[in-house]
Amino acid sequence: MQDAVTQMERSQDILSGKGDPAVARQLTAAEHELYFVGSSPLDAEVRSFLDDARRFIGATNMNAGNEAYRALQHHSRDLLLPALDRAAALFAEQADIRIEQARKAQQFLLIALLIALALEAMLIFRPMVTKIRRYNAHLYEMATRDPLTGLANQRHFNEYANREFRLARRTAKPLSMAVCDIDQFQQINDKHGRAVGDAVLRRFGELAARILRDTDIISRVGGEEFALALPVMNLHGAMIIAEKLRRGMAENKSDNLPPFTISVGVAVSEHGDKKMEDLLQRAGSALQVAKAEGRNRISCLSGPPEKKQSHSDAVSQDTGITS
Repeated sequence: MQDAVTQMERSQDILSGKGDPAVARQLTAAEHELYFVGSSPLDAEVRSFLDDARRFIGATNMNAGNEAYRALQHHSRDLLLPALDRAAALFAEQADIRIEQARKAQQFLLIALLIALALEAMLIFRPMVTKIRRYNAHLYEMATRDPLTGLANQRHFNEYANREFRLARRTAKPLSMAVCDIDQFQQINDKHGRAVGDAVLRRFGELAARILRDTDIISRVGGEEFALALPVMNLHGAMIIAEKLRRGMAENKSDNLPPFTISVGVAVSEHGDKKMEDLLQRAGSALQVAKAEGRNRISCLSGPPEKKQSHSDAVSQDTGITS
């Protein structure tokens, strides 16, 4: 019983703030009023109860023990227990308040964290993602574009043309190919220098991009040689496009560039074509015909070159078209 009294007194010192400062708790205003204010403060009731308990422990005879026992009963039943009930209710209320405060603090911290993440996303990650996208787009341009003319490079052209060739075979729709070459380009380089020759190539790319459809693709496949894929385009339409290219280059007026012309070979897909290269090779053969017949003209082959060696002698001097 003496140990219990000692433990209860120590706990009371902690709860009332009279104990070791390292472990004593800070009383709220309501708790301080309960413990120390009023006619029967809780601290005084507990101390009185402990005194009665010590008198009971130290009783030397039966009468003194009985008297101390009755005092303990009176304190515990009539005074101390109701006061302790009030203390327990107050502590529970204070605990609920602290829990609510902690919950609000957590909500505030969560909101602050979300705001911080949103700001971080806007100020850090979004610009970073934008830079990454731009860098990827730049890498894609480098991987698919000719650095001089800005047109598709041969690898990108082959991927696109092969895809369109397979689509044309499945859908039985035409696919036209054209190969064009800047006439006597080496003489331009020799006479005006490589810088002017490069400017001519860039000018060709600019003019061709204006003439072709969005679904068409043109690629630089050699020094001054270019290939075109014209999806869902029959031979007649491909010849019109080729003539627009030829005329656009011939009529080009630029104070900084020498005049230049192109020769164009055209071919359209046929049932016997097994792969895209068959069609492209036929267009290349047509280009050789156009160059052999005087340049600055277009020519077409409507079948495999080994079966159609001859061409019509009718050549239009106005349009430069050979068929």
